[in-house]
Amino acid sequence: MKMFWSLYRKELSGARNTFLILCGLILSLDVFLATRIKAWGYKPAFVFTFLPLAFLIFWGFFRPLSLTRGEWREGTAPFLRSLPVSGWSIIGAKLLAAFTEWVGLNLTSLALSGLFYAAAPLCGAEWVPLSDLPPVTEIMKILTAFGTNYALGIFLGAAILQLSYLIGRLVNRFTGLVSFASTVFLVYISAKVSELLTGLLSFLPGLSLNIPQLSPDVRALQALSITFIVMLIEFALLFFITGWIMEKKMEF
Repeated sequence: MKMFWSLYRKELSGARNTFLILCGLILSLDVFLATRIKAWGYKPAFVFTFLPLAFLIFWGFFRPLSLTRGEWREGTAPFLRSLPVSGWSIIGAKLLAAFTEWVGLNLTSLALSGLFYAAAPLCGAEWVPLSDLPPVTEIMKILTAFGTNYALGIFLGAAILQLSYLIGRLVNRFTGLVSFASTVFLVYISAKVSELLTGLLSFLPGLSLNIPQLSPDVRALQALSITFIVMLIEFALLFFITGWIMEKKMEF
């Protein structure tokens, strides 16, 4: 575990400049939008403060892949595998570092959007009345369930791309084409496995969606719970296979 955390800190340290640049770009966008409130109106400007979140979806998908590819581009892959560390630790450190960076960027974007919202009265706009909002506990439950599913879904996709890249490296011929074909195949398999697992889990006590008495909120939370469990199982399988390929099959 000591070597794992060393690799994790190394990846974070290497990503520091990229993280700061992206934070600066997000801040610059919000400052620009603040200067356009008079021309565009407050609400359109506020909506555009969430634009970085759309970019971060793709960033979350491709960042772990970029960290993995970087070992071959920089010629450090042989040295990395010479260290007393398993393939699972290498893959895990890169995924965790990418996840940490991704969460930090999302929180930065949301915090700046929150400041934009808090300044609404200064711009002649009104806050949404509290009486029009659902109960806080319900909001927190739904946001927590949605947020965890969203984050896991992003990194399930990242794990697919990471595994596809390693398969391309393993074949070592037509690497890009093999990686692309592997991505399409893994997405298809993932969708089929999701259907199978969802059908199985929906019959378990406490997760069934076939109970007529369920309220819409409870039904939505149970559907999100099933989705989370399915994605977690798939992510664990992909992580195991990716780590196994890195550990046993990769030639440097």
